[in-house]
Amino acid sequence: MADDSEEKINVSAPWSWLNWEQFNQGRRSVQAAEYLIYTDAWVNRTEISTGPIHLTLGTAFPDQGHIAPAVTLRIDDHLPEFDVQPMEKTDTAGWLNLTIDDELACLMSLITGSRMRAGGMSREFKEGEDPRGTAHYYLHRAPDWTPLAIRNPIYPGANSAATEEMEAWLNRYPALTREDSVALVRAARQFRDALWVAESDPELSWLFLVSALEGPAGRSAITAEEDPVKIFATEMPSLAEELQSKGGDDLLASVAQQLLPIVKATNRFLNFVTEYAPNPPTGRPPEYAQVPWEKLRKKVAQVYSYRSKRLHEGVPFPNPMCDRPLESIPVPDEVPTMRAAAKGNAAWVAKDIPMHLHMFGYIARGCLLNWWAEISRE
Repeated sequence: MADDSEEKINVSAPWSWLNWEQFNQGRRSVQAAEYLIYTDAWVNRTEISTGPIHLTLGTAFPDQGHIAPAVTLRIDDHLPEFDVQPMEKTDTAGWLNLTIDDELACLMSLITGSRMRAGGMSREFKEGEDPRGTAHYYLHRAPDWTPLAIRNPIYPGANSAATEEMEAWLNRYPALTREDSVALVRAARQFRDALWVAESDPELSWLFLVSALEGPAGRSAITAEEDPVKIFATEMPSLAEELQSKGGDDLLASVAQQLLPIVKATNRFLNFVTEYAPNPPTGRPPEYAQVPWEKLRKKVAQVYSYRSKRLHEGVPFPNPMCDRPLESIPVPDEVPTMRAAAKGNAAWVAKDIPMHLHMFGYIARGCLLNWWAEISRE
């Protein structure tokens, strides 16, 4: 068993990962706490115990469109007392701005594909005190939430939790490196936040989903040594062809080099999606309402372009991409199916409306889970 007074611990990691690391190293726990996780999804009544955490699912059942504390999370605290982080230099390597319970809520949101957010501690257990614990609500806050319309959501499926493999996924978490654990929790937070605001602010949800993939894409990037012209010609073929026709190889090479940071970021993102993309959904609408999986890279490239224009130029996402999908039987459409659409003083033709929000969420979640599975292999 580890000596509780021994070495200083590098805290540049998620608190939940550090706690699990200390559990695996045999550091004794002298206290624990229970936290409430809120969701609008129905979860089957079950219990999961693994490592230093214990989950009771189905402790409440939300009314449709509302949230409830449907998951109770108990965490055995194996962390030592920490001094203030040294302040000789700026250090944000492990900065998440999340509590230990919300880190795990973000991971559970990614695992289940549903909205989950922690409200804070509800009960505290200390060695030598009442084994039933002490109610502890003074830091507890139910998450802000606006009740949702019951029918025709913008993001169908976010109120349905797939909990069958939750334990298996959580057991992959402590197998990650310190750096990968930070990247995963940051990505999971972006994914969770995308679901949380999807019905009230779908444009913000799009931004969160794209950002969720960028951190892991950076960690898995292998394009640093590639030829700038090759990257440019792959990601901007029309412009590359025009530059070469008007100025030859020298102009193409010069422009490719200058635009390399922008194009490389796009290339890195698209390579990540290409490598880790999930299989098409098992239940799909008619073919005319499907995302063509053989053209997935091109469709995701359009999404990335819209995200960049939204961030850097203030150009809003196309309205049809932020609207409610039509309900095909038995599943919603994956893409807007009109030949063209107009809103206010703007119009979009079908080829420029690549998919609905929930489909990009499906792709993003699938990529993140596939990446998590790969980096957690021993």
